[in-house]
Amino acid sequence: MFAVLIYLSVLASLLCRFTVRDVGFVFIGEPLVHVEADGVRRASDGQQLPMADANVFHGGAHRRALAQDLLESTAVVVLLPGAHASRHRAAVDDALTSLQSMSDAGRFARPIDLPITLHMLDVDADPVAAFALGWTPDHSSGAAVLYGRGRLAGPVLFGGHLDRDAVLDQLSLVAESCECDRPRAWLHARHLPLPWDEDLRRRATASLGFDPHNPRIKAEMERILARGPQGSTKGLVKSVDRPDPLLGYDEVHIQASAASPSAAAPRAFVVVEEAEPRVSQGLFWFFIGIGVVVLVGVAMAQVDKKAA
Repeated sequence: MFAVLIYLSVLASLLCRFTVRDVGFVFIGEPLVHVEADGVRRASDGQQLPMADANVFHGGAHRRALAQDLLESTAVVVLLPGAHASRHRAAVDDALTSLQSMSDAGRFARPIDLPITLHMLDVDADPVAAFALGWTPDHSSGAAVLYGRGRLAGPVLFGGHLDRDAVLDQLSLVAESCECDRPRAWLHARHLPLPWDEDLRRRATASLGFDPHNPRIKAEMERILARGPQGSTKGLVKSVDRPDPLLGYDEVHIQASAASPSAAAPRAFVVVEEAEPRVSQGLFWFFIGIGVVVLVGVAMAQVDKKAA
């Protein structure tokens, strides 16, 4: 029995190397906003935000702090200000509590060993991010779940759409072991452009255990993800139409501001408990391996019986 447990543990660890969060640092997809001559244009509806100073697009210390949060977190819930903020914050807190309960019950394939971070969006410090996420001054408060290099885990939630279940759905997707079972269109969910300089790249490599810019890593992920389904993302992620999502992706490089990250908004951390591993893919070889172990065990028992 001990040998069986060791075998299962090793097999589960080899089934999928890259988590959902890992892939979010490699495949970027379509940015939420595009820079134009006189401002920025929102990709979802074509609305424009006039921008006299191009440096505003970078987001300064506030957006760099968000990029750092993403490096240190499983996901970041960006909270957007507005009416009913206390009620919506309570819904987010309830979702985090439920996520921890799911983890305690062993609902996820791998331990969630990084926190879920809450990041308050300062719309005055970063109006472009607020515009990109669809915020307006007359909106109810909202929340956006980001992971990787700023990829959206689903639609930005405002008003009546922001409840415990909606936030939990998005966080649960990010907490999954890998994207092997995701449709390939999932790779191109829109993302919030973030500063991404050599320092952040080095930190990402140290944190992830691989260089997300390495062509060999990208090729390996493509081979894994090419075996995934072609179906719907169930509306959680707004995908971008492409002839073949695996043949290319877009990166937006933004020169980080020299301002100190210490000016960023306060951050709250919720640590999620570890969960027991489960097998998420490769069931065929899993059962073949189980069969071999059982047959060997039976054979050894028969030999011991005859020897006795």
